[in-house]
Amino acid sequence: MTIYLVGTSHIAKESLEKVKNIIFEKNPTCVAVELDMNRYIALKSRERGDIKLPFLEKAIFSLLRSIQESLSKETNILPGQEMLDACETAMKVGAKVAFIDQDINVTMRRLMQRLGFFGKLKLISYLVIGMAGIPIKGLVMPKQMDLNKIPEEQFIEDAMAELKDAFPAIYDVLVDERNKVMAENLRKLGKECENIVAIIGAGHVKGVSQILSEDRN
Repeated sequence: MTIYLVGTSHIAKESLEKVKNIIFEKNPTCVAVELDMNRYIALKSRERGDIKLPFLEKAIFSLLRSIQESLSKETNILPGQEMLDACETAMKVGAKVAFIDQDINVTMRRLMQRLGFFGKLKLISYLVIGMAGIPIKGLVMPKQMDLNKIPEEQFIEDAMAELKDAFPAIYDVLVDERNKVMAENLRKLGKECENIVAIIGAGHVKGVSQILSEDRN
């Protein structure tokens, strides 16, 4: 069983090319994507999806999404388009498509539980700063970067470290916990698929890779 982890940026043109090229090159039996069914349906319909959250939590989610959409206007790429392209390319090579991410509603509930009231206020203040165009590593990618390119590995590591330091709860839920979920789902897929290409955000590659490596030791 072989798993190829492919790191992407959800709004970068380079991601679209990278995803298609690697799937055609590897000709996998399964293409795994960093999506759950709810997010896949929302992307396919070009709708925002139905995320059931109380008012304050909804405000945070809306701010996060607004920042991503604002950055995506710079590249004219729908956030998550590379995941849709991966699914379509998988079908072209006759590969199975697997959704390996945790349900978005579960993730958001877990995040809001972990943040607490003051953590939510702190996050909102940071996001408002980000909306004003001030970059915050781990939360907001600076516009002076080439957003059509996937960030360099060192930048990703620095951003993850800053996110973990400033918002450990966010890091735990959005990064660490989802890494474990995706690694576990890949482990299960490995029992039925010989050759897997996994398309995941670049910030998840190192963590998922480490978990899978530990399983082999």
